[in-house]
Amino acid sequence: MDRLPLYPTEVFVFRIPEAAPLNAALLEAILTERDAGVPSVGASVTGGWHSPPDLAMRGEPFRTLTELIVQRVRSCVRGMAEERGLAVPPHRWGVHGWSVVLERGGYNVLHDHAEAHWSVAWYVDAGDADPREHPDSGMICFVDPRRAAPSIPGLPLQPGTFQVRPESQMLVVFPGFLQHYVTPYQGERPRVIVSMNLKFEARPPG
Repeated sequence: MDRLPLYPTEVFVFRIPEAAPLNAALLEAILTERDAGVPSVGASVTGGWHSPPDLAMRGEPFRTLTELIVQRVRSCVRGMAEERGLAVPPHRWGVHGWSVVLERGGYNVLHDHAEAHWSVAWYVDAGDADPREHPDSGMICFVDPRRAAPSIPGLPLQPGTFQVRPESQMLVVFPGFLQHYVTPYQGERPRVIVSMNLKFEARPPG
């Protein structure tokens, strides 16, 4: 019997506990900017603050985070290429990023980043919601990009949504076309995230 994994959609999750000092610096910088009254961009965020999308062009600590993210995304692409027997062509990464601060009850509506090859969510502070009291608080949820298939009663072999529970120092990497949303956050301490879009830009050798 041949079993063919048609149209897989790969999502990668990294846990990087050694990045705690970096997150402390990011948290201070992001909350300082928000508290200074910088207007929220809005975008997909409801009940929170969305920074201007220029973090990848700033200095520290955002430069270090951008390098960390590009390194991890590059490793994902190279691993996928090696599994398929493909060579990665010479390239560079186009990156832009922004931060989001969610207050209690804040969430992100369903959206995608179809202009990007890869998108990421980096959790600066995942917040303090108790998963026992609020099991669905602040989950990042990915929606099956294929046309909806009829569900099999009592046998969820192909669920239409997949959830990831955020943690501080966690990086989630996913294709930009993949629709996603965030369920209402139920903690008291603000949840702070940095998101980035990455575009693979081929360039000639040399």
